[in-house]
Amino acid sequence: MRLERYDALIRLAAHLPKDALMMSTYIGAVSFEWAAITEEHPQTAQLGQMGDVIGMAVGLALALPHRKVACLDGDGSVLMELGQLVAMGQEAPDNLVVFVIDNGVYESIGSGKTGPRATATSGKTDLAALARGSGVPYAVNVDTAEGLERELNLAFSQKGCRFINIKIPPGHARIAPRQSDGFENKYRFVRHVEALERKQILHLARQDRQLMKK
Repeated sequence: MRLERYDALIRLAAHLPKDALMMSTYIGAVSFEWAAITEEHPQTAQLGQMGDVIGMAVGLALALPHRKVACLDGDGSVLMELGQLVAMGQEAPDNLVVFVIDNGVYESIGSGKTGPRATATSGKTDLAALARGSGVPYAVNVDTAEGLERELNLAFSQKGCRFINIKIPPGHARIAPRQSDGFENKYRFVRHVEALERKQILHLARQDRQLMKK
């Protein structure tokens, strides 16, 4: 059965472990749909710059090697900074799985008079092949519901650094926009990590600590 993005994200949300952490793009319909499906659960950090989501997920996975880290990005964002795939391949943390929603167009930010502009993945560029060439030990393309279910079961039942490129047609669901901005999401996510890890990450400013000592 051919995949639509909303269906793919529903399947991903259903498989994502409750104690896992997710790094997601903040830009475009991917983030709006993921936020709606997950009800903006604080286990997701949404990052607002194209080209940095995978790199940040690699860093988080290295910092918390005992915890499953997932990443959600789009084809346009990955193409903007292919060096992220090199970092992922060189480090290859076995608790990291990256999911890319690849619709072959800049649907959310690149529309012109004739519609969304095509990305390189609509032609000859294969993101899974680029990931494998960068050293990522497991990288595949999937374009059916059955294939995605198989990859989700493997990704969350086994260790291993994985890159799952989900090929879908353009188009997005009609849903409400996010109810929080990047600032709110940042603090909710960090507080969630603090609770999971039982460690303090955010600290009072130096002047505030000094004030309380007086």
